[in-house]
Amino acid sequence: MRGAAASLIARCARRAPGAVESPGIGALAARRSHGTASHGSGGVRPDHLTRTAGEPREDIVSDAKLIAVHEETPTVRELVLEVSDQAFTFRAGNWVDFFIDGCPKIGGYSMCSTPSELPKLRLAVKRSLHPPAAWCHSEACAIGAHVQMKAGGKFCWDPAGYAERSAEHLLLVAGGIGINPLYSMAQAALLAPRSSFPQLRRISLLYSASRPSELAYRLHLEELARGDERLRLSLRVTRNDGAEQEPWEGLTGRVGVAELRAALSEESAGSKVVSYVCGPPAMTDALVDVLRSELGLPKEMVRSEKWW
Repeated sequence: MRGAAASLIARCARRAPGAVESPGIGALAARRSHGTASHGSGGVRPDHLTRTAGEPREDIVSDAKLIAVHEETPTVRELVLEVSDQAFTFRAGNWVDFFIDGCPKIGGYSMCSTPSELPKLRLAVKRSLHPPAAWCHSEACAIGAHVQMKAGGKFCWDPAGYAERSAEHLLLVAGGIGINPLYSMAQAALLAPRSSFPQLRRISLLYSASRPSELAYRLHLEELARGDERLRLSLRVTRNDGAEQEPWEGLTGRVGVAELRAALSEESAGSKVVSYVCGPPAMTDALVDVLRSELGLPKEMVRSEKWW
């Protein structure tokens, strides 16, 4: 490990989950985001370190080797990595700081795999001009390439958490590439022994993408739903029109209050619901407000993460 990646990793303070953010990473984020506007104040993409400066991070920075590459959708590439450090860990829904040697920016990508798959770890990266994402979609991102990763985030499904252990209904709402952490959570919840979560009767996943071909992991999600009656899928597309229209007989339009109310009504009134929302900022903010204000879910039971 050398160059820019080594320098950035050295300046990211190591600390345990839940600890107060150290000055090191916050200062680094501030310096690296000089001139970067937050969402809604000029449209410039916020830096990953800026957005996550107050988030908990695991202690370990691990090397990882790329062992497989798969084009999951026309614009999303899945990377399968083998993590070197056996102490590396994460919770379903977490992300990694993604260090690429020679890249001037740090990527931030949610795991779409589960902790039980370690040392293998899967990331799905949307194509963009942002340097880390551009690298992930370049010829340099090939089998045998090495990167470094540090797991973090408070957005997670924690099997030991009170809300998770008491929930009767797990409601997941994803927009676009926001499916990644929720896909990880859904898999983790379905893999957990039923004896450990006997009260969990329903897992609802409402997932929208621009076109049918952009519904990442659609086939596996449908397979999971066929294999476990607790999982209910609602897949929809939002911009499948024009000359490039694709065959689709499913739902269309964005997720809104009617769709959320219908998902909640699948369980009896008074059921304990914990909800996770992940997608573009405007969508995430709007749906969190609906769940809390219009549909009456307690604030602490509605968790969200925004991805730009």
